[in-house]
Amino acid sequence: MNVRRYQARTMSEAMRQVREQLGPDAMILSSRRVNGMLEVVAAAELAGQAATQPLQTRHPVGVDPELAAMRRELKDLRTLLAQQQVLSERDQWAVTHPLAARIVERLIEYGLGEKLARSLIGSVQEDQGEESAWARLRARLAASIAIVQPKVLEQGGVLALVGPTGAGKTTTLCRLALRRIRRLGGESLTLATLDRQRIGAYKQLQTFGQMAGVPVILLDDERDLLALAKRAAPGQLILVDTEGRSARAMAACRPFAQIRTLIELETWLVIPATHQAGVLRQVLHSFQVCEPSALVLTKIDEAERLGEVLAVLLEQQLGLVFQSDGQGLEEDFQPANTEHLARLAFGEAYVQGQREIGPIELDLTPGWSPARTEPAPTQTVRSAPRLNPLGSEGLVLESVVPFRKSMHAAY
Repeated sequence: MNVRRYQARTMSEAMRQVREQLGPDAMILSSRRVNGMLEVVAAAELAGQAATQPLQTRHPVGVDPELAAMRRELKDLRTLLAQQQVLSERDQWAVTHPLAARIVERLIEYGLGEKLARSLIGSVQEDQGEESAWARLRARLAASIAIVQPKVLEQGGVLALVGPTGAGKTTTLCRLALRRIRRLGGESLTLATLDRQRIGAYKQLQTFGQMAGVPVILLDDERDLLALAKRAAPGQLILVDTEGRSARAMAACRPFAQIRTLIELETWLVIPATHQAGVLRQVLHSFQVCEPSALVLTKIDEAERLGEVLAVLLEQQLGLVFQSDGQGLEEDFQPANTEHLARLAFGEAYVQGQREIGPIELDLTPGWSPARTEPAPTQTVRSAPRLNPLGSEGLVLESVVPFRKSMHAAY
């Protein structure tokens, strides 16, 4: 800002001096009579002047202190006016769009962020009721989250679960194993782990394998996995647990890079909904070296603001394949349901429909045949062993009755 004083006999003469020296865009800051002359203080913006440059470095030696103070006040006034203009535009928009404004405010509280909230309200019409507007917005949010349906669980191959420490990879692997067992039997499945760091990781998996009648193999390295995959029968599914790593540690790793082209290998990234948005973005970015094809979202029931998680999911391209919102191995693990997630993010209750897979029922009476799907009235039907969550003590089972092929129910 260039501020100068001018003295003239009349205002027109003073204005002429200002225009000649400061240009037509100069502003008159003050005027007064001094010893019979008219003193005018005017200011103009310097071309290319850096706003962030300290004002004192731009003053020539001997500059008037009053002018320096006036420059600072003008700068503060300009900033304040710009802020008031933004607030004024927002207030004016809120007055003309009251329903949309209320919805944006609520979405921000849920953690979706102002930018995403304003993009979502494009489907809101002011003449519709608030409940109808929320239903439309919720449907738009649910439809914006990608969902994938990989075929590896049906066709077989190698599926490795990767993700940060504590994301729930081992629990997810057991849940996936149960689904495979229920459909095709335990002989169609092999469990393996590359996690030699976490104490008890293999023991947890081994306990599950013993109860489910599924082999569990502790691998030394990826070469062992390659050999295991080459020995597997066609259609065999190999579920692989991996060591949890921090997002920072993944920068120096390239898991499965040497064997990916030699076998049918797919990786899923397991992410917990308990992570803050910034941390979750780091995880998604860092684990791209694993070339994941899908996401598994865990610990939904423990998320403080699920809206933050959904906002991050909308920023990236990977689709959800499964989600878990509790500790139960079966009842709290479902295929990805974005409507469910949107309702949870908005604090709404979600009434889940009929389960895709019911509990396994074991008929222990003599003469029972696996071909029979409905028990006779005189028969006694008992539920299959229920697997409790994976806790600090590993898998705890309420029954030691193992799975058998004849007990697998198709779904």
